Amino acid sequence: MSLLHDIPPQQSPVPTLTPASPSSIRLVAAVVRGQRVAVECPPWCVVDHAAQDLAYLDDLSHDGEVATLPVRQFDGSVEQILTTHLTQWPFADNGEAYISVDADGSGECNAYHGAAGLAFADQLVAHAERIRRLVHVLN
Repeated sequence: MSLLHDIPPQQSPVPTLTPASPSSIRLVAAVVRGQRVAVECPPWCVVDHAAQDLAYLDDLSHDGEVATLPVRQFDGSVEQILTTHLTQWPFADNGEAYISVDADGSGECNAYHGAAGLAFADQLVAHAERIRRLVHVLN
């Protein structure tokens, strides 16, 4: 049973990312200790690997475009929260890509793999629907 059974579908379509096919992976130059090396790079990565001089190949990460939620504060400033992007450290640990979420702008990120990323997105949709319900109470 879904926890979201009483929440209507989203009002606008959400773009989806499909897993990269082996043919869409590109070879790019990276620099490790001053030496240029070729590394496979997924199509969603926006990092200029040649602009960095890494100490170790394990330091190389792929990062996608960042999405944030701007929230106006009491003093009029805008805080960027829920900073989210795709991340992969291909030469460290298991090398699996994941959704990286920095909830409060502290730089501390949580990794959401596979179904956990979808569950997190479902929680965001449910939260947005609760906010909509609050707004409807005021109107």
